[in-house]
Amino acid sequence: MQVSVALNSILGSALVIILIFIDYVTKYNTDTFRRKAFFRILLTAVTAMLADFVFDVFNGEPGNAIRYVLYAVSMIYYIFQVASFYYLFLFIDYLSFQDSGRTKKAGKIVWAIFIIHALILILNLPLGFYFYLTPENVFSYGDKYFIRLIIGYFPAVMVFFDLFFLAKNFKKSQLYLILFFMIFTSLGSVIDIVLNTNGLMWPCFASALLSAYFFIVRTDLKIDGLTGIGNRNSFNEFISEMSRQNARQSYSVVMIDMDDLKGINDTLGHLEGDNALRDLAAIIKGCIRDSDFAARYGGDEFIVATREESDVVRLMERIQQSIDNQNDKKIRPYHIQISYGRGVFAPNSGQSIEAFLSHIDSLMYKHKTGKRRSTD
Repeated sequence: MQVSVALNSILGSALVIILIFIDYVTKYNTDTFRRKAFFRILLTAVTAMLADFVFDVFNGEPGNAIRYVLYAVSMIYYIFQVASFYYLFLFIDYLSFQDSGRTKKAGKIVWAIFIIHALILILNLPLGFYFYLTPENVFSYGDKYFIRLIIGYFPAVMVFFDLFFLAKNFKKSQLYLILFFMIFTSLGSVIDIVLNTNGLMWPCFASALLSAYFFIVRTDLKIDGLTGIGNRNSFNEFISEMSRQNARQSYSVVMIDMDDLKGINDTLGHLEGDNALRDLAAIIKGCIRDSDFAARYGGDEFIVATREESDVVRLMERIQQSIDNQNDKKIRPYHIQISYGRGVFAPNSGQSIEAFLSHIDSLMYKHKTGKRRSTD
């Protein structure tokens, strides 16, 4: 590849990834696991790109020193290119299942593959079965180069396996992103392999990473920065989606208010008040199902929505039991207490969502007032 072409296809792509990294590192995100996973993709990809660029500059140049440089950057390229693909698989796995334990287990398998791949590359140096340099320092594929293709592109097979057999675990927005990512990246790689070039893989990969970054930013706009669950923006989106659904579909909606958050803030400080909100959010998130919805509506108010046929009474019993368990353990220097109001919202009822929320909000305050009177 000519240096000018390498500048456009490789360094241009690397610059896009570097700019994504610089922008993302300045943004706050409560999902630190996803953040680290995405950073690993960016760092390994840009390292592989830069090694690829150095290789293209010196490929075919004479001299023993150049030969050592070419072998070194080839090793770096193959290690980090494969790493970027596998970290992409781990990122997609976590994005799909939101289970850091599952992704960490998959990460152990990935590290075992990394070690095996590194050993293969070391063995290749004297044997040349993977790749080798001609006496003129020109890169050539070895007769066992297919090993690299199997190892390098196996993550794509695993992702397509998940998409085919576990599609129900993906939201539509996630499914579209993953399909775009895999098809776009694979297309560039396949064309490069068929035409024996290296000009499309990195631009396609960088474009796919950029689309993933836009998805992350849009997702973060719907996440409450303090508690890590949905915020009012996500609730408004949920209501809009619910209104577009079949008119017969109704939802049980619960407005939950934390009692005496002001007292916790005044006596123990706002940091403990923040901990109380995080604890309640974690309890709610742990009690609902994947098909349910939960968000911090604002201040000390949370909102939970579940399908009408679900037993919302039992849901609130689970939440209250979890609160009681935490209070009994005396993890915090305060007790969490809640009041709530609930009702059934049907899009075809003629009642506006604003009127409905005002109604269950009044029920919540009646519950709170009744609790105060009972303790007087």
